[in-house]
Amino acid sequence: MKTLAGILAVLILLGLSACRKQDIRTVVIKVPGMKNPACTKLIQDAFLRQPGIQSIRPDFQNRELTITYNSMVVALKNLEFTIAGVGFDANNIKAFTNAVAGLPPECR
Repeated sequence: MKTLAGILAVLILLGLSACRKQDIRTVVIKVPGMKNPACTKLIQDAFLRQPGIQSIRPDFQNRELTITYNSMVVALKNLEFTIAGVGFDANNIKAFTNAVAGLPPECR
């Protein structure tokens, strides 16, 4: 019985050590209101407080953000809602009305 318990304990420890700690993903998010670097800076500043973000690359021509993130820490919907909280539509998530009102004129 002790041998069975020992084997079971080893299997559990091996299973726990094999758990994924990271799942790095890259996603492109449509941000139609992102017109210039000032708008991007607002979004990037919001992501400074968000754990799991590795990089953010803006594409002004296509009005998109390419974000590399750890999906074990943050989900895609969290990224979209962070952008909406700044005042910009993100994919199918609408910008928060009170945040839009606080945007500088060049970003409205």
